[in-house]
Amino acid sequence: MRVIVRGMDGEDIGSVAKLSEEGFRDSYVFDWRANAEALHEGMVSGRAYVAVAELDGKVIGYCNLRGWPAGGWIDQIVVSSDERRHGVGRALLEAVMTAAAGRKFWKVSLITSEAGEAARSFFERCGWELVGTMKDEIKKGVNGVFLSRVVDYKLHPNQ
Repeated sequence: MRVIVRGMDGEDIGSVAKLSEEGFRDSYVFDWRANAEALHEGMVSGRAYVAVAELDGKVIGYCNLRGWPAGGWIDQIVVSSDERRHGVGRALLEAVMTAAAGRKFWKVSLITSEAGEAARSFFERCGWELVGTMKDEIKKGVNGVFLSRVVDYKLHPNQ
């Protein structure tokens, strides 16, 4: 399997919309197309970086990175259910970490569901560390797990 990871372009909007629906429909109510368009707009404007994974011309996953006061932040990562456990998610995270270094983010953080043991285990295997738990204010009553990964301590703002 040869997966190519690259930056999102306008032709990826439909595929990203389908993937976001597949990945988040049980947790969130989105306008999936508008979500994908907003990701693309963030990419075009430079406010965000969106990595897409492509296999044989088909987008099979994506992950976004944006800035926040303490470094970089990942809001969404999705890999097609048919392509999980083949290294696609890891490749997307590595592309985002490379982009984070280029943007001088010293660390990247994210929140995943406390109930999502598979997701938490995946992130920990990829070098992410548990920072704490927090109440998810998007879906009331579901605790989240806050994870971070250091990009490079030399990029820390207090150096």
